[in-house]
Amino acid sequence: MKTENLLIIGILLVIGKYNSQTNNLLNPNTKTCIDSTYKARIKKNKIVGASIAIIDNGKIVYATGYGFSDLKNKVEANENTIYRIGSCTKAFTCLSIMQLQEKGLLNIIQSIKNYLPDLTIKSRFNDTNEIYINEVMAHISGLPSDIYNGFFCDAPPNGKWLIQQLNNYTTAAPRQYKHAYSNVGYGLLGEVISRLSGQSYSNYVKEKIFAPLEMTSSFIEMDNNLKPRFSKAYFGKKEVYEPLIRDQAAGLIHSSAIDVCKFLNCLINEGRSNDKQLISSTSYQEMSKNQLSKSLFSKNKNWGFGLYTSKAQLIDLEKKDTTVISIPQHGGDTYAYHSDFAYIPALGIGAVVLTNTDSGTEIADATSLLSLYLKKEKGKKINSKYKPKRITNNEGVACSDDEIKGSYVINGSLIEVKNLDKIKFKQGPAKVCFIKNDSNTYTVKAKLFGFIPIKIKDQAATFAKLNDRVYLKFVQPSIKQTDFMAAKELTKEIPDTWKKQFGNYKIKQGFYTCNECVLGDPKNMSIKLNTKNGLLQLKSKGTGFGNDNFYASILNNQDAVTAGMGRATGDIIKILPNGNLYFQGFEFEKVK
Repeated sequence: MKTENLLIIGILLVIGKYNSQTNNLLNPNTKTCIDSTYKARIKKNKIVGASIAIIDNGKIVYATGYGFSDLKNKVEANENTIYRIGSCTKAFTCLSIMQLQEKGLLNIIQSIKNYLPDLTIKSRFNDTNEIYINEVMAHISGLPSDIYNGFFCDAPPNGKWLIQQLNNYTTAAPRQYKHAYSNVGYGLLGEVISRLSGQSYSNYVKEKIFAPLEMTSSFIEMDNNLKPRFSKAYFGKKEVYEPLIRDQAAGLIHSSAIDVCKFLNCLINEGRSNDKQLISSTSYQEMSKNQLSKSLFSKNKNWGFGLYTSKAQLIDLEKKDTTVISIPQHGGDTYAYHSDFAYIPALGIGAVVLTNTDSGTEIADATSLLSLYLKKEKGKKINSKYKPKRITNNEGVACSDDEIKGSYVINGSLIEVKNLDKIKFKQGPAKVCFIKNDSNTYTVKAKLFGFIPIKIKDQAATFAKLNDRVYLKFVQPSIKQTDFMAAKELTKEIPDTWKKQFGNYKIKQGFYTCNECVLGDPKNMSIKLNTKNGLLQLKSKGTGFGNDNFYASILNNQDAVTAGMGRATGDIIKILPNGNLYFQGFEFEKVK
């Protein structure tokens, strides 16, 4: 062996030893516990690769990888492996918006239309017909959730295209109605950042966040220098190609566990990291506080700007005393990549979990990692059974039997209430039954495939009337928390213009394709339009939508909106002048 080769190997060994020391400040028992736990979870859930990291008062105390970032070539995952972090991107987007506000370039309590004058989407509700930036960041603006055409594809359209599509829509819900996750809303925020900064969203985040935080393993648009460290994507053990995302500001950041911890350090320190002040403490406080207190149906949730905060009880195992702590966090899910970060400001600690496999949702839980670390390293325990006091929603008033009877839609499932003593419906592969109690509440029971019992704990259902409309709500009796899940749909006679549209449709050419994608290519998509119980019924086949069954309420002779409450509802279905149907940015032509 040549002398220079021996020298290179010696240098690599020193670097490897240095990295191990830098990223492992745990006692051996803690490290063994964490490693054995994640190795077992990865094996159980058949995950190809994952990386984790923990930061404690500015120091990365542990970071490592498990499994493989490239299974075929046996490249092991480590703390510097890069993954797509999905919706964790939203926290970066909100921090960018707060930076622009501090520069005087925008005001988050103003309408986004002030900065995007070509956005002309109308409201069909009795409100201001404005889309306020702070409400977009908190997912209570009333904007639609997604437009699937072009969302995942080889060559995504730009922000102007997204705006043109939204102009075909109406708002999906009134302002401050119910928290409803909106990727297109964040797509618009990315366009605002680009127009006001005079550079692309990608370059802005790179210059104003990645660079000052020394996030050298992060990018949005592919970085050829970092590409070799970007993990492959997997469905089971099968390597797949995951497409680009149109709404970059909603979910296209790629990063490593080490780099995400650097971002967490900035959040833990209220916008500051070492000598870099990315946003003021005041802006951070606004970003992390609950923004849903004025929403009609989501008061018991705690969402800020790009952050969701949960409350937990922390127990000192030696002193036996307890405190209540806040845990801001955000997760990210794409087809294959799943991620999560969480931090505890009061303790100055944070954690991140990144995965590369579709089943990664089973372990992408940063709070669980924090819990392991606290228990083994600090002698503190997060009480998983702690149930914080909730803010009570407006509960509404009792309904008469006749008022309750009718149609309700939850996640594409139609609930037809005829017999008030026992309400049955299907939800995916499960059969659900509401059994009435003496108190006008319902016990919830379910069976998978109609014969395998599903355990449902601490949940009941009931009906209430609010603002002259009847709602179905779920109740957690133990903490008296309610969540309004469906509104009684306003059914009516189907107009002849819609009856003539009943039939089968295939997708028309002109959509954005993903030629190498295993998932996400809609070329074989088709829909069938019919009616049921005074609603339109739209069944889809293909890979374009997250749901394969929709019900819609008629607005007029040309427009209908998907029924239900929350995400993926209130979307426009339109009869085009040529007789084709418009839905989710796609055009469908009738099969003759």
